[in-house]
Amino acid sequence: MWGGAEAFQAWQHNKVECAPGILKKGAREECVGVSDGSFAFDPLLKEVMGKIKAENDRVEKSGKKYVSLAYVEPVTTVKGEEEAKNGLRGELMGAYLAQRELNDPDLGAGRGDLPQIRLLVGNLGLRSEQWRSLTDDLVAMSEDENRLVAVAGFGQSRGGTQNAVDALREAGIPMMGATVTADSLSDAARPGFFRTSAPNRDQARGAAAYLKKQQEKDPDFKVAVIRDRNEDDIYNTSMSTSFTRAAADRGLRLDGSALEFLSGVDGVSNAFSSVADKVCDLRPDAVFFAGRGVDIRNFIYSMSAPDRRCPVTVITGDDAVGAYYGSLESESRREKFRQEWTDSRVTVLYSSLAHPALAGRLYAEANNPLPDFLSLYRAEFGGAADDTMQVLQDGQVIMGHDAVWTLGVSVRNAAGPDGKGQVNTGATLQMLLQLSGRAAVAGLSGPISFASDGNPDGKPMALVRMEPSGVYTFREVLRP
Repeated sequence: MWGGAEAFQAWQHNKVECAPGILKKGAREECVGVSDGSFAFDPLLKEVMGKIKAENDRVEKSGKKYVSLAYVEPVTTVKGEEEAKNGLRGELMGAYLAQRELNDPDLGAGRGDLPQIRLLVGNLGLRSEQWRSLTDDLVAMSEDENRLVAVAGFGQSRGGTQNAVDALREAGIPMMGATVTADSLSDAARPGFFRTSAPNRDQARGAAAYLKKQQEKDPDFKVAVIRDRNEDDIYNTSMSTSFTRAAADRGLRLDGSALEFLSGVDGVSNAFSSVADKVCDLRPDAVFFAGRGVDIRNFIYSMSAPDRRCPVTVITGDDAVGAYYGSLESESRREKFRQEWTDSRVTVLYSSLAHPALAGRLYAEANNPLPDFLSLYRAEFGGAADDTMQVLQDGQVIMGHDAVWTLGVSVRNAAGPDGKGQVNTGATLQMLLQLSGRAAVAGLSGPISFASDGNPDGKPMALVRMEPSGVYTFREVLRP
């Protein structure tokens, strides 16, 4: 009888728990919670999560004082977006390498090794919809033996992301966005959210400046706008608003009314068929695309029809990498997408948050942190020098690294020269507020300092061309 009761309890336990502290949430029973690396969330993340777990175990056994940083993302995906997990894996690889640099004085560029850094990983759920459960866990960890002092990451700019940021800000937990760019996340009146990524405002300014230069070279250069009307996606809405404002400020001439579609509802492919026809009727030299990468892919599909194929350059924001999502599930789909992209005669340029070629343009050779990082990357994850540059080209590894590295520098500054100062959420926030002007942190994506609203202060970006083959080609430095 007792054995039957135990079996029932175990069955009930497995129904609601994926692992200790990781609970099944929502209609999709997503595994939501915070892991020290012992639970990987997804098979694709097993290698990097195993390395995080090993480093966390070493930290705990070292006997040295430590604090925890959490890296949170929407780990869950749906069919057609599985490739997004490769981006997440890249961010976690970068976050782990920053942890290694911070914990090993031989790697840490003179930043000391106290307190040690324990790295935790949290799942916000599909499109960050499970934000409430995760933020409750994080707040509790900031008050218990986990000694959580800050949170990094945050993934895409969606409504759930905004809710998570608001909840952590209210709890007094400082944050560092890695690849999240919506303007509404920042608030100078309520400090707490910082980011190493250029916000949509700066990306739009950079794009408008680039397009204005083209019109100055050629007065007949025509620019149109394609925008997503989905108000629930704060990335799209802020990109559209920011570009409209930037175009007016720069004196950029826009031709015709904005061409519109609505993501998140049925009929998107039909809408892009109409948008493609209008583009070929208008014949702009360039279009600014205020939408996500997955919809750039839809536009490319529509433009590849034999009766269209009018040459046009798309310039867009950092989510452009999503154009590859859904095309990489099999070699046949990959090859089909390559051919359709080539047939479409669409050129895609985007404002990349990071690119391995960017650091060499922003630092003197002696001050460039990238070469040492590449050596550590190869030691931990393998690959030849050329392979490493290929892996880093989408910027995900670099941005994951810079978010955790910048938080770690603030933790060390709070601890003081002897590493004995009290480090908590408040002390970490105070030191983040000091990272301005000459106090910039040497990030792989460029020097990182913050304006009063927590956004990077005039941080340059890379203008990158996305090739149908999956190669990201650096074009030039893009400034806001």
